[in-house]
Amino acid sequence: MIEKLLENWLDSASERSYQPVFVQMLVADGYRVLHSSRHCLLEYGKDILAIAPDGVGCASQLKGDPKGRMKVDEFRKSIQPQLVQLLAQRPSYPGFPREPHRAYLVSNGQFEEEVQIAAREMDGYLAKLELWSRGHLLDACLRHAKTLWPGELTDSRTLLELYLASPSEMLRIDLLESLLNAMLNLDAEAALFNPMELRRAIASAAWLTGIVLSRFEQSENHYAIIQGWTLCYCYLLAAESKHSPNNTSQLATTLELIEGQLLDALIDLWQEIRVRKHFVEGTPMPDPEVAGWRAGILLGVMSSLAIANQVSTVLDDNSATELSQFLSSPPVKPELWGEAAVANLVPWLLWRRKKDPTLQPDFEVALLADAVITRNQRNSATALPNPYYTFEQLARHRLLGHRNTELSPWEREDFAGSAYTAIPLMHLLVRTKQKQRCRALWPTFSKLSHLRLAFDHPWHYFLLKASTGVAETFIYPITCKWDELRNEALSDTVESDSIPSKLSDKPWLLALWWQVAPQRFTAPAVRTFIAKLLPGWGS
Repeated sequence: MIEKLLENWLDSASERSYQPVFVQMLVADGYRVLHSSRHCLLEYGKDILAIAPDGVGCASQLKGDPKGRMKVDEFRKSIQPQLVQLLAQRPSYPGFPREPHRAYLVSNGQFEEEVQIAAREMDGYLAKLELWSRGHLLDACLRHAKTLWPGELTDSRTLLELYLASPSEMLRIDLLESLLNAMLNLDAEAALFNPMELRRAIASAAWLTGIVLSRFEQSENHYAIIQGWTLCYCYLLAAESKHSPNNTSQLATTLELIEGQLLDALIDLWQEIRVRKHFVEGTPMPDPEVAGWRAGILLGVMSSLAIANQVSTVLDDNSATELSQFLSSPPVKPELWGEAAVANLVPWLLWRRKKDPTLQPDFEVALLADAVITRNQRNSATALPNPYYTFEQLARHRLLGHRNTELSPWEREDFAGSAYTAIPLMHLLVRTKQKQRCRALWPTFSKLSHLRLAFDHPWHYFLLKASTGVAETFIYPITCKWDELRNEALSDTVESDSIPSKLSDKPWLLALWWQVAPQRFTAPAVRTFIAKLLPGWGS
């Protein structure tokens, strides 16, 4: 089955969709990857720059040609001019060896015999050209499948279901989560990996994720790619924290490559948004039912891109300006359909707080806090589903109601009277220094049961589902002194579920994790986010 799946993948993959998998195979072979082209501002003229195990620099140019055969005319006209630079000049990149390098032209198609002869005749340069065709790649895939492919998988049907799912629809994040969890031994009772086993598991997880997401890449389903790589990123952090907490070097290259994939997908999504005249997807008739949910999703992920661009420029000036305008005046109003939507909206509101000199973002924070706290009161008919429930479940309930054959969340539990996001929203409101609003809202706020999950280990924060922990409920007193509330909102005290530094140091990635796992939108996480994005705000 695995061989057939790999052949199917290789024979349908574009250059961009097989590049992440190719890179992970190099890493598994002991190469140190210095650069993997992100197909944006900086490409350094090569797709992959790496250092081989023997210390020799390697520069590779990739070409996507599934089921194709490169003819000599195509090689002479469009490929050979690029290869001259590849062969004649040592890549100018920090850390690339100064000695003569190796050069490769890699394709998932075939090379005609005349192309192979033409490649051999390209001599007299600093480097000699080697051709890697479909056969070479497939052999490498099958070889690595024996050592890298997740032998821990007990249900091949899950993998097939995920790989064969419609690439134009939402990613089945639950299926990918179950595969990554099994591959990385993240269950509480699972044994610890030794260093070699951990390296294998890391390579397996990244490799499988790249193959699964390749079909979404071909369909230009950028949001699915963002979800998949974000999940993989956080689960790799969890694996390192669990199995090798004192070794910080295991993941460096893989995480950097995944960050590049995420930024590529974010930029691609923005490029699609900026040229769209409308945001209707599919049949226009039912679109109003999901437009507000979609608007919230876009604001969440595009805020992550805007924050990333502030740290390291990934957008040109015009694109960055247009993105700022989009976030300042979104064309579609987001819907507060559930507490999960709060995780979409808060990064957007905090980005606006950083960029907007007026008080408008503060008032919108107040409106959001008021809406959640008020709607979730006891006996409320409009209580918001908690962040563990998805918009899909809400939409199914709206459409089917009592005709739904499955027991709906509304019949399993009562959302009224409790909230997961009210505390972080109250803390945000305190930072806006709207003392009178806080005072007016407090009697309602203090009537709620405030829920959260206390983790047994900090790395459980990286998981969609923590297998252990304590469900905690907080009840605030009817009255509270302003100074006490302010100290709580601005506290930098380390808590049991404080955010590990590999995520907290990069607020754009933390915001992306909230888009995938809105239940991880907690008061400590929000304080961590603000400390990096808006240091000193509200103090």
